[in-house]
Amino acid sequence: MESRNTNFLQFLKMKISSPLTILFLLFLLQQTLLSAMADIQLIKNTCKGTPSSSLCLKILLADPKSQNADLTGLALIGVDAVNNKGLEILKQIVALKESRPELGPALDHCAEVYHAVVDADVPSSRDALRSGMAMFAEHGMVDSAVEAQGCEGSFGEHGNTSPMTGSNNAMIDVANVVRAIVHILLQ
Repeated sequence: MESRNTNFLQFLKMKISSPLTILFLLFLLQQTLLSAMADIQLIKNTCKGTPSSSLCLKILLADPKSQNADLTGLALIGVDAVNNKGLEILKQIVALKESRPELGPALDHCAEVYHAVVDADVPSSRDALRSGMAMFAEHGMVDSAVEAQGCEGSFGEHGNTSPMTGSNNAMIDVANVVRAIVHILLQ
């Protein structure tokens, strides 16, 4: 077994030491680096066209698929971020219902609108992007932001101060960033 490993290493050294092999490996490394830089540049350029470049970068770079994604792929990653934010907020609503039962009517409304986000807006936006109908995906992201505003407003309508302002604003921000990414597809 040891002699087989030694023979393989000698073979490998001979192959790698040839000038042609070294040039090929350098070319391969250069192409890989250029491709990675081009992908990062697409992400940066895309994020420049959104209301919050830093939030956009945070969303897209958090997903390893962004490194090889085209613009539609980046929009789909953004839609997934809206979905994840919606699911996170739905968990928050459940916890608030237990700890703050006096907020029941407003929280019920919030649960309803956030279910609309994750059960309707997100799936229709995904489908629209996958079928090349970006305009409908943009509508879904606009609606996600409107739903978050509706949740926030429901507390005032019931004479309460919202304990969800930070979460609702976060959803509005994420949905607006993703809407802007989708809008780039329409240009």
